[in-house]
Amino acid sequence: MDTNSKTWLIMLLVTCSLPQSAFAIAFPPTIIAVTYADTSVEQYAKFEAQVDLDALFDNPYDYDEIAVGATFTSPDGTIYEVDGFYMQDYSLNLQTGSLTPAGEGGFRVRFAPDAPGTWSFTLSLTDASGTISSDSYTFTCAAASSVHNHGFVRTSATHYLTFDDGSPYIAIGENIAWQNTNPYLNYSDWIDGLSANGANFFRLWHAHWGLGIEWSEGNGFEGLRRYKQTNCYYQDWLFDYCADQGIYIMLALQHHGPVSTQVNPNWHESPYNIVNGGMCAGTHDFFMDDEARADTQNRYRYILARWGYSRSILCWELFNEVHWTDNYELYKEQIAEWHLEMAAFLKATDPQSRIVSTSYGETTDDENVWSDPNFDLTQSHIYLNAPHIERALAAGNKRFLEAFDKPTLNGEFGLGGSSSLANGDPDGIHFHNAMWGSLFSGAMGTAMSWWWDSYIQPQALYYHYNGLTEISSQIPFAQEDMTPVPNTVLGAPGDLQFTPSLGWAVAGDSDIAIAEGGLIDPAAPALSTFLYGAEWNTELRQPPVFTLSTGTPTVFRVQTGDQTGVNPILEITLNGMVVLRDTAMINTTYEIEIPAGTHNLQVDNVGTDWIMIAAYVFTDLGSGIHAYTLRAADRSVTAGWALNADYNHLFIAANGAPDPTPLAQVLIEGFQSLGTYQVRFYEPLSGELVATEVAAADASGTLSIDLPSFLWDLVFLVEGEPVANRELASPTPLKLFPNPVTVGEEVHFRSLKGEFQNTKIVLLNAAGLPVYQHSNAGAGQYFTIPQELPAGIYWVHLQEEEKKAVQPLIIID
Repeated sequence: MDTNSKTWLIMLLVTCSLPQSAFAIAFPPTIIAVTYADTSVEQYAKFEAQVDLDALFDNPYDYDEIAVGATFTSPDGTIYEVDGFYMQDYSLNLQTGSLTPAGEGGFRVRFAPDAPGTWSFTLSLTDASGTISSDSYTFTCAAASSVHNHGFVRTSATHYLTFDDGSPYIAIGENIAWQNTNPYLNYSDWIDGLSANGANFFRLWHAHWGLGIEWSEGNGFEGLRRYKQTNCYYQDWLFDYCADQGIYIMLALQHHGPVSTQVNPNWHESPYNIVNGGMCAGTHDFFMDDEARADTQNRYRYILARWGYSRSILCWELFNEVHWTDNYELYKEQIAEWHLEMAAFLKATDPQSRIVSTSYGETTDDENVWSDPNFDLTQSHIYLNAPHIERALAAGNKRFLEAFDKPTLNGEFGLGGSSSLANGDPDGIHFHNAMWGSLFSGAMGTAMSWWWDSYIQPQALYYHYNGLTEISSQIPFAQEDMTPVPNTVLGAPGDLQFTPSLGWAVAGDSDIAIAEGGLIDPAAPALSTFLYGAEWNTELRQPPVFTLSTGTPTVFRVQTGDQTGVNPILEITLNGMVVLRDTAMINTTYEIEIPAGTHNLQVDNVGTDWIMIAAYVFTDLGSGIHAYTLRAADRSVTAGWALNADYNHLFIAANGAPDPTPLAQVLIEGFQSLGTYQVRFYEPLSGELVATEVAAADASGTLSIDLPSFLWDLVFLVEGEPVANRELASPTPLKLFPNPVTVGEEVHFRSLKGEFQNTKIVLLNAAGLPVYQHSNAGAGQYFTIPQELPAGIYWVHLQEEEKKAVQPLIIID
């Protein structure tokens, strides 16, 4: 708004040659009217008032020119201060997603009351001529009643998040950083895919090609301190729609590109760049210039004023991967100071004192930032083309939990720098494993895939969220303060694999001891993803050294990743002798044979520059079952996820479905001592309870859980009330035979409790899509595999009245 109702007064003053100070005294700003349609709102929902005013300003978005404020008083007298904001209203076409301006722009105030009862509020208005206040107004607040209204998401005394009403929140979802075409049409599709399958989280960027609100002039942007109203209106719709769907958003307020000339560079077009009319001669000035920081805080005030009411915004993320900004290491201290200032500003200005985080990518971190009390959760981003990316994700989570004692999240993950590697896994095996492995490493939610529009949706992989949602609701993560605990798997021999997880220039463990029986020191070594060369970046060199004692021979393998520097040369030394030296190629496996005995093994890069490492593997020295286990603070509950180690995307692409696991045991120490307890087994893809057995803890507190044979993975839950004091749950196990089966062959089924009657069978392919249905009444409990079905992995879902069962089925040629 460049002109307003005071234009005639200004002209009069000029004509009369009166000083501006006389005008300021004579004509203070005026609040003409305050209107609000809803005199009663739901707890934690949006209250909105429109403010008609008369004031002197040029830029309605600049809080130094004009500031509307509101003071809300709760029924118990608690005071909340919020900013008002200027907005243009629109009408949204639900068929095309297009926006049409509706009426004139104006000022609004929004707020989410947190307690039932009668609330009051007053308004203030400040411009260059002074400040005035309004009369007091009231509205009522009714108790929360909407199905997804649990209040705002908060931190707790544990490493998990909870809602205002005390119920737990486990984040399950993905990134949806920006739209491809139309925000309304795209986000409607993606959000519906999430909510229909029980997911409740996504991560959104304020990028100028997405829903960012401030950028250099053009395409609806108008420069600093002027906010793109169409993008703002789309977010009005988006945040309210997510609240109705029970989906929560980590909102990244800044990404690295606008402060970079090297990585996804946008600095050349940034409104902060001096060549575009900004104040910053270099990228680093964005963090240090007083005017730049003030402009950033003005934008924060607008964001808080417009959307601070929204309970669907879980977290403010200050920066996406700030380590990619120019000369990060040189300006690391100043960047940390910027983070501390901005986090404190958000905490002080946000009436909800929302969760605050940031991100550095990979496992790069700044201890001064993560340790600051205004940062509520830590975050890592990991991209690695490894058969067990979940191991790297879990290792990173455990390190963050130990170092900072705060909730942590794998905010991004992927197999590599493009979606092509992910699409080589059309069934989402790595996607599934990554989410389960990260959740059972103690994180506040699942790892979040980056490829929302080029992998998750095209491959229709949303069904992987169903089991996570169902099973996570059964496990008391927050209620019992569950944290990672070591375990031992017996009876399932397999390979011993180390998956590197540390990012660039992060020092890890370089000496790893492997004793007889697969005991490892340190128990979960942290290894660098980069094997640095002998000529460049030599200060970062840390070649891993393995000392092993084995009574059986083994094959040692080095699996390289999908990125490399210049001319890396892999060298493996055994007991001081070079046994392999070769130019290191990407996505390649190098191996040597090691006889039984005690050996010293070193892996080095004697070439020019670095090579990424996906895995180090010792055959037959580990377990064929990878178990991730959590235990309650009072030792009364334990839960875990067990994975058939061969059920990974690379093994299956090369060999097809693996053999089911043998019968095995998981040992967990530190459980409450001496007793027999119920253990429930769940099938992770469907979320179904598939078996109930008993587990025993000895006098020392070592809990022994007998694992049944399984093809892919299992979740188990043990609660601390002895079985004598409770009724065992009643799953409906399903037996299929034969399994595997050929097309055209009959598959017979029966329950361990007897034959089903009047059953319905649905056969799903690996993508979760139904390919065959069969209804069967009376005797003859079988169905025939259709001739047209290709070989592969399928899932049989059986239902009879209230009884349900699910079981994998393999069709072979």
